[in-house]
Amino acid sequence: MQSINYSLGKVLETGWDAYQVQLGAGVWPIAALLMRPTKPAGAKVLEIGGAYGFGLDFCNRARGWQGLGYDPSPIADFGAHELGLALSRDYFEEKDLGKGPWDIALATELIEHLERPLEFLALMRQALTEDGILVLTTPAAEALSPAIDKTALLPLLSPGAHLVLQSAKSLEIVLHLAGFTHVVVVREAMSLVGYASRAPFCLSDDKPAARAAYRRYLVERGRLAAPESNARFGFAGRGIFEAANDGDGAAVADAWAVLVPAARTRFGLDLETMTELPAGATASSLFELERIMPLGLGMILFARAMHLLRTGATRATVLPLLRLAGAACGALQGALAARSQADGLTASLVPAIETEILLCQAEAGDAACVAGLLNRDDITAGWRGFVALVNAGAFELAAELKQSLLPEMPGQELDEALRRDALFTLGVLRLQNPQGWALGAALFAQLRAELMQGAAPGTKLPALFWPALRAETLALRLLDREEEAEDL
Repeated sequence: MQSINYSLGKVLETGWDAYQVQLGAGVWPIAALLMRPTKPAGAKVLEIGGAYGFGLDFCNRARGWQGLGYDPSPIADFGAHELGLALSRDYFEEKDLGKGPWDIALATELIEHLERPLEFLALMRQALTEDGILVLTTPAAEALSPAIDKTALLPLLSPGAHLVLQSAKSLEIVLHLAGFTHVVVVREAMSLVGYASRAPFCLSDDKPAARAAYRRYLVERGRLAAPESNARFGFAGRGIFEAANDGDGAAVADAWAVLVPAARTRFGLDLETMTELPAGATASSLFELERIMPLGLGMILFARAMHLLRTGATRATVLPLLRLAGAACGALQGALAARSQADGLTASLVPAIETEILLCQAEAGDAACVAGLLNRDDITAGWRGFVALVNAGAFELAAELKQSLLPEMPGQELDEALRRDALFTLGVLRLQNPQGWALGAALFAQLRAELMQGAAPGTKLPALFWPALRAETLALRLLDREEEAEDL
């Protein structure tokens, strides 16, 4: 059943373990899977091929299950030691069945590496209790098409590593052939997710509860990890990022309270006051970089910046933090590129950080933001920049951005709050020129009507209603339509 002998050769390359623990491993996709089975605390769980053991640890800490894991790769030794897991650096074989049976078996991104996946799935069926559930993921063969982006094609195929790709139908068939009578297979982006059992089972669909449990797990696990360990930065770093994304201010504060002293102790960095990366960071190898700063520093600082913006900080205050986050992402990308590798999350953060920097410039009325927003060619970012420029009184720059990038009117595809802000500031821009007064009045009237229509009976009108009413009144008076203004 062994298709790749992970125990031979140098699998654990220098710095790679720290990267996987601090940032590289995707923990939420595994946690999301494990929040769905409705098994009680105390259930026994078996994880196969979990590497460092994040999934096993989530089972133990967040679900209250009792976990045992098998993985032949060297990084399993780190997980066993750093997380205190019952994780064996070995293959799971028929001789190990006596340690079961288990209520849950977890195998993420595993069966594509096996020459005979049916044999493995049959072994998992034997490992489970009568009502035990197998949880697995594997790349989706349906994702292979002429339209697939080449950056996604190579990880999907992984020549030499991925031996068998399943479609949703083929995975369902092979699970039935393995002896599972109740099977659920769903496609999620580039992956297939499968749940299988010999008995009927229920799956939870409460994503808000799952997200809340995940955030609690990350922050608490970071707090409990060894003070200077990769695990502390991995858990708390992911914790602050996920909490900021979800608008969980309390969890952001808790994660930050874990990270600040850890960074000070391990790296001599004060996350509260630092203004530049450690010397040599931008030219460091991955091995060197993980010794002078957290590898997820860009993610951490970006999350902190977005939380500060959400809680009332000015963009002028946050701009240096965003620039530092961008520099940290660049340092990590450089270190990974030297190994012909890349980090997907960091790659997605860089344009987001660049956009937020441009919006900071727009709020300050900085002309440089216009060229940057045009280069981004992103309508949503463009409208956000337009709103900021108008609010800054940079009307000529706003008009230039509007003419070069934006449609005549903000569309329904925009977030409702942004669309309404865009309508209001578009009206304000029209008031700067007599030829635009009538259109400005119409825009404010449209916005006022939408706000009234959207308000539930007996509730307060949205805050933007009153500025829209005053602006509409002003526009009507500029047009000498005094009676209409008085009627408002």
